[in-house]
Amino acid sequence: MPQERRTTFQDAFEIFLLDAKSRRLSSRTIEFYQQRLGWFFDWLESADVHHLQSLTRNHIRAYLGSLADRELSGYTQHAMARAIKTFCFFCVGEEWIEVSPMKGVRMPRVDDAILSAFEPADVQRLLSATRYDRDKAIILCLLDTGCRASEFLGWTGGDVDTKQGTVKVKGKNRKERIVYMGAKALKALLRYFIERGKPSPVEPVWISLRGGRGLTYNGLRQMLTRLGDAAGVEKVSPHRFRRTFALWSLRNGMSIYELQRLMGHADIQVLRRYLALVENDLAQAHKRYGPADNMLGDD
Repeated sequence: MPQERRTTFQDAFEIFLLDAKSRRLSSRTIEFYQQRLGWFFDWLESADVHHLQSLTRNHIRAYLGSLADRELSGYTQHAMARAIKTFCFFCVGEEWIEVSPMKGVRMPRVDDAILSAFEPADVQRLLSATRYDRDKAIILCLLDTGCRASEFLGWTGGDVDTKQGTVKVKGKNRKERIVYMGAKALKALLRYFIERGKPSPVEPVWISLRGGRGLTYNGLRQMLTRLGDAAGVEKVSPHRFRRTFALWSLRNGMSIYELQRLMGHADIQVLRRYLALVENDLAQAHKRYGPADNMLGDD
């Protein structure tokens, strides 16, 4: 009788990562899987589950339940489940297992609330706290283009057209699109180019202040955190600038379909949540300034 094949999680994961690299997934995406799945595998080890063929849906449910017990956000729990689901689907494709253990496991619910955007005063304080032309350019270019962090850090000298105020970026699935800068962001970028030297077509636009290498995501995040601490602004992150771009653009009258194209969304479902906030703004404005209730006396 043939012995049952036993595949360790580490062996399966190494091939999973090779596949991800061969498909040219972004370094951020690969880092996402390394971190989330690494935590999951550590938990399985502590639960005495060592082989892929031993993994069941109840193990996954127990792990997701442990995340809920720790009161992690719905988004974090959902992200963990997505990573596990992708890995299990890959293992089925490799024929290591016949059925995904995720089958029948319900995905954690994601809260509908939209995380906060910046107020104009927040951005002004951040700008006032900058010491370098680079940091001011980063703030205004993040705010004015709505780029994802990976797109933003991928800018090269050849992507930027300073005459037109445009940047060619590569979004999810390496889809290219054009984003735009207004006069303030473009002026800040040009001042930064004077400070660092104009990058060649293949050089990264954003570089570290020490060593001159391309700025990494961790470097960008740490810079924004330090700047937020100096300015007294909490939760300063690359993605909060993207949320702010979306909300401010809608408040200034941009259509949701124009915003969809600028932000590189495949559909408008996420943006509809921002639109709801804008509609709430209008409702509050009418409550404060509506002519019948505010200009006429009581009956």
